[in-house]
Amino acid sequence: MNYVIYFADTETTGLNPVKHDVIELSLIRSTDNVQKTWWFKPINYENIDLGALRVNGHKIEDLKLETPRGKNLYLDPLKNIIDIENWIAEDGVPNEQRVFCGHNANFDKNMLEQLWIKCDAKDSFPFGRRTLDTFQLEFFLDWCKESIAEGYSLSNLVKKYNVKNEKAHSAAADTKATKEVFEKQVEYFRKILKSEK
Repeated sequence: MNYVIYFADTETTGLNPVKHDVIELSLIRSTDNVQKTWWFKPINYENIDLGALRVNGHKIEDLKLETPRGKNLYLDPLKNIIDIENWIAEDGVPNEQRVFCGHNANFDKNMLEQLWIKCDAKDSFPFGRRTLDTFQLEFFLDWCKESIAEGYSLSNLVKKYNVKNEKAHSAAADTKATKEVFEKQVEYFRKILKSEK
C-alpha cells in the first residue's frame, strides 16, 4: 500500500480550535516535494488573540482586509479549502493512505478539522487518522534512551539536527523545517534498525 505524507504547519488566531481560526497553512507532499501555502480570512474576528499575532507576525489590519495586502492575500476560507482538496486529490490515493505529519501535529490537524467544520465541509476533510509527529518521535526516542530533554519545540529540534529555519513561525518555513527534522529522525531510526541486523 502506498502512503503519501503531507508535512504541515498552520498559523492561527489563537490556540482554541473552536474559538480561533487558521489564517495560514502550508503543505509539502512527499511524493513530488511540491509545497503550497494558503492564507485565510478569519471567520471569527472578535476572537483574534493579539498575542498569537505577535508570535506569527500576521497583522490585524491585514486580517481585517483594511489594507491592499490583506485584501489580496487572505482569501475566503471555503474557496481555499476547495483549492486545498483539489490539490491534495492529485495524489490519487484515498484519505486513509494520507499521513499528516507536523510538529505537535494534533494541534494543526485539530485546527484544520475545525476549519472544515466551520465551512460546513466536514465530510470532505482530506486526511484520515494516520498522523506522524516530530515532537512525539523525539520524545519517544529520548524516553527509550532514558534522557528526557528540557524542551521539544521545533526550534530545539532544528538546532539539534542542524536544520535551517530562517523564518520561524511562518507556516511555509516551519513546514520545511518539520520535513527536514522528520527526515533526520527517520535516518537515525534506520541506522539503529540496521545495526540490530
